[in-house]
Order: sequence, then C-alpha cells, then structure tokens
Amino acid sequence: MGRAAVFVFSLCALAASGWAFVQNGGHLHKGGSVALLAGREAVDFELQSAASQMLQAKATIGTYDHVQLSAFHNLAIARSDETSYCLQVGSGSAARHLQGPGGTPAPGPC
Repeated sequence: MGRAAVFVFSLCALAASGWAFVQNGGHLHKGGSVALLAGREAVDFELQSAASQMLQAKATIGTYDHVQLSAFHNLAIARSDETSYCLQVGSGSAARHLQGPGGTPAPGPC
C-alpha cells in the first residue's frame, strides 16, 4: 500500500510540474538580468578592491610594501612604502590609478 501511495504522489507531482511548465510558455523560470560592469566601471571596481586588500595587508604586516596582488588582472603596484601606495591599471592615456590610502580612482598613470 505504501509503494502505491508514493507512486500516485509522484505522478501527481510530475503532472503538476508539467502543467506549470506549459503555463510558463515552456520556460523554466522568468529569469532576470544581472548588470555586469564594463570599461571604466570595472577598472574602478578592481582598483577599489585592490585598495581594500592593501589596507588589509597593512593591518596584518604593518606596511604597504611587499604586498602581492596577483589575483587582480592588469593591476600593478606602481609605488608602495610604509605609509602610502599607488595602484595602476593600464598604461598611457588609457591608464587609471588610485593613490592610497583613502583615494578614489582617477584617470592617468600614477
């Protein structure tokens, strides 16, 4: 008796999900969109994320010098010492930089 009840319940669940699939026009979900960052916004986000890593390193080792940011694409530590740093993405007229701590992304190289 128990197996028959599970079988009937499974068939009902399958029928209900098939009905819902047809009601949604054959789509599994309504979906949505995720805004992806591109261009300058992406570079600025990368600079700010790297600046956060620099602050964390300063709290851990006491200096901005000798910090490795290998997880960031195209980012270079142009200058770093005991009290400040400058992060840069790109080169030439396309470069953007962030002077830290406490700076904001700006156009141009360090």
